[in-house]
Amino acid sequence: MTGVLPTSTLLLHFISRRPDGEVFEDTSKGEPVLVTLGKKQINPAFEEALLGRAEGETVTVILPPEKAYGRYHRKLVVTMKRKKLTLDHEPVPGEIIRVEVMNKPCLVMVVSVTDKSVTVDANHPLAGETITYEITIVKILEP
Repeated sequence: MTGVLPTSTLLLHFISRRPDGEVFEDTSKGEPVLVTLGKKQINPAFEEALLGRAEGETVTVILPPEKAYGRYHRKLVVTMKRKKLTLDHEPVPGEIIRVEVMNKPCLVMVVSVTDKSVTVDANHPLAGETITYEITIVKILEP
């Protein structure tokens, strides 16, 4: 059988780790993920690393922040006045809430809460981190 081609459809398992080794995604305990290369379904660095590989192979890809979840931007941590927020409960630090920013809904993490304000972080929770991915090719599906 031929290795992975630029338009191959694959069944893959992913194990994703933070820099401290913490696993935050592991598909190996469930069904593999169906992916067709060339359709922007996975990170381009993954596609490149998979080309020419065979079924059963595992490839490790290490992505710096700018190729993973982006750099951490301090300007995305903002304090909002409570009276401008429409919340149906008392927010708590660490919670993800939906707020409107420039008339668009946005999911943010609550950083801190006072009587008059709520400080939120709109960065992705993994922003600024170098992420290691182990990708296993479970099966190369024929077209």
